Amino acid sequence: MARYRMSIADKHVPAHALKEREHELLSAVREAEVSAAELFGDADVLAKEDAAELATVEEEVRASLGGGLRPALREVGNTLMGIGIVAVLLMIVRHGWSLDIDIALVLVAGSVLVVFMGWVVSRAVFAAGRSASAVGVLMASGAAALAGLASAASLDSDHIVASDVPTPLLALAMLAPGVAALVAASRMTQQASQEGWDDAEWLRRFRGGLRAHLMPATTARGHVAEIEQALVTGKTSAFAEFGHPLTLAREVAAADSAARKRRWWLSTVAGTGAPLAIGSLIILNQSWGVLTIPVAVAFLLAGVIAPVLGWDDRPWVKGP
Repeated sequence: MARYRMSIADKHVPAHALKEREHELLSAVREAEVSAAELFGDADVLAKEDAAELATVEEEVRASLGGGLRPALREVGNTLMGIGIVAVLLMIVRHGWSLDIDIALVLVAGSVLVVFMGWVVSRAVFAAGRSASAVGVLMASGAAALAGLASAASLDSDHIVASDVPTPLLALAMLAPGVAALVAASRMTQQASQEGWDDAEWLRRFRGGLRAHLMPATTARGHVAEIEQALVTGKTSAFAEFGHPLTLAREVAAADSAARKRRWWLSTVAGTGAPLAIGSLIILNQSWGVLTIPVAVAFLLAGVIAPVLGWDDRPWVKGP
């Protein structure tokens, strides 16, 4: 059962359905008086089969970025941990086991962190169907980052705020926020679907969800108009009639060929261009010394492999 739970985790199976399925499995084992492996076979295979049957789009939406505070907090934690680990490795390579903290470098690092956090939060808000708020978050984080960089540029050199700070101590301080965010996300209960939206808010979220999945604006407006027309003749709310707006938006966008092509091109270009750009900058900068070549090669290989792996998923060779 432990292996089964590990295999089916994050497969978008609702908690109540998973609990019922586990109860069925345990009851069957007790009645048969044989081992679970003998009765059901490999736990991983069984979990895969059950996930294909029990997983729902609504659960996928609730657990994905934009589905509430928990997935957003988990994304923030992963980003903080990634940035923190890279920063710690750089500190050890460049400064050894102690270093002086320059206020200008702190401002630059803080500005970079603000940009990353703003990007994560804006993606979460955009995926939740709130396009205007996503733009506002991007603008605010960009303004804060520019202010930090301008402040760093205006300072004279050698503004040391602390000398001979132990690198392990600083590493703990840098990694602590990411760890705290991940722990908080793991302990947070999954947010229930919001059923209190009125029809106007539901329609805004639905259109935002369509646009978040890169559906053309004209097509998205057409789908919104169809829902509005159905609501005029109906007597129930949009939520009662069509369910969660982001769930419906994901299903509609998955069936739209133009949206599928846009998503494939975006993921392919981003997965190819970002590693190639980072690898090229590392080589040109040559700031990591002996680490320059292996790190740069890893990024370059990632950029080359991305379009190869994604080629079989190109939408124009798949069915509608």
